[in-house]
Amino acid sequence: MSAADRLALLRRAVREGDEDEWTTCRVERLYQSYGHAAPKRKTARDDLARFARRGLLVLDDTDRGRRVFRRARVNGGQL
Repeated sequence: MSAADRLALLRRAVREGDEDEWTTCRVERLYQSYGHAAPKRKTARDDLARFARRGLLVLDDTDRGRRVFRRARVNGGQL
């Protein structure tokens, strides 16, 4: 799976998913379920941070020691 494919998969999952909470572990499981062989935690972290920089996700770090990203509410809640 290429980086572009991986990012498209994550974008689609965030956009279409019922859950609002995205963690590194959840992204790793998503990639593994679609055959991305053994993604590193850093890859998942970097992808979440990339989406946050683009305004697609926002970091919720109100719980110390736990970083959670949530969907940004843009244009009526759409990404």
